[in-house]
Amino acid sequence: MQFIDINKNFSARSRKILLILAMVLCAILFTSCKKDSTGEKPPEKKPEKIHETIERGPAKVTLEADKKEITIAEQVNLVICIDIDEEYEVELPSFGDKLEQFGIVDYHTAQPELKEDKRKLIRRTYILEPFLSGDYPIKPMKIMFFKKEDKEKHSIETPEVTIKVNSLLPSDVNDLRLNDIIPPLPYPWSYMVWIWTGAGAGILILLAIGVYFYRKRFMRVDAIEIRLKAHEIAYNELKTLVDEELIDKGEIKEFYLRLSSIIRRYIENRFGLRAPEQTTEEFLKGLESAQGFPDQFKPLLNNFLRHSDLVKFARFTPETKDIQASFDSCKAFIQGTEEQD
Repeated sequence: MQFIDINKNFSARSRKILLILAMVLCAILFTSCKKDSTGEKPPEKKPEKIHETIERGPAKVTLEADKKEITIAEQVNLVICIDIDEEYEVELPSFGDKLEQFGIVDYHTAQPELKEDKRKLIRRTYILEPFLSGDYPIKPMKIMFFKKEDKEKHSIETPEVTIKVNSLLPSDVNDLRLNDIIPPLPYPWSYMVWIWTGAGAGILILLAIGVYFYRKRFMRVDAIEIRLKAHEIAYNELKTLVDEELIDKGEIKEFYLRLSSIIRRYIENRFGLRAPEQTTEEFLKGLESAQGFPDQFKPLLNNFLRHSDLVKFARFTPETKDIQASFDSCKAFIQGTEEQD
């Protein structure tokens, strides 16, 4: 009786099937690699441009844009070309830092280009940058042209064009959601941070102490109080009064006012009497009962003060000898009552 090995026949059949699948897979991979090895790329889609022309009389204006559709992150070059007879002058439109919904990044005007038939070409290029996404028209721009000998000006306007600005955000922007901000992590304080902080604080304290002792030792200014005596102050004031030459200037009343003020301040500083705030009568009355005031100088002081009041209040004009006598009396009174060392 003959037995058939079923497992042996099944294994042979499986190996045959696997071999066929491997050959098919290799053929597919070979074909794919062959296509890729050619290095051919799908042709890129060129951006659509804008080219509009309008004519009026001797002028022909062309408005060009290198892109009709851009993203908000791109720029567009806008060119205005004027083809006109060379005998005409041209005034191009002027803008600030923006043109409609576009910012003007830069612009330049090329030198006029001479053409045939006595014509010239003027070209101005603007580099524009969009602010927001959307469809934005660039409205007609007026260009003036005229002859030098004519006062009348003519105008021609560029055609209106629209540039589409696309957003960089996906179409389902309403579904976008920002994740919460991760809270700041605590700063890891180490022993070195404490050490450096303490060292810095210690250095600042030492510097402050050093500056304090330095200023105390080397930059101290000893205030030396120089106290002048009453008669020294009065002599200085008399010298200043003479240097002002009030008599030569005809200011006799001012001279007597200053002279009587000097003698009153001297009496206050020397004897402690409140002479500047009192009238002559009050002062002389109080002088009678004043202690420590020398009696022999009371008549001299009485005559001097009453003579000064005549000049100050009675419009009395003294002679030169009288003025000198008053000054000498004042000086003599100071010399006779000055404080002794």
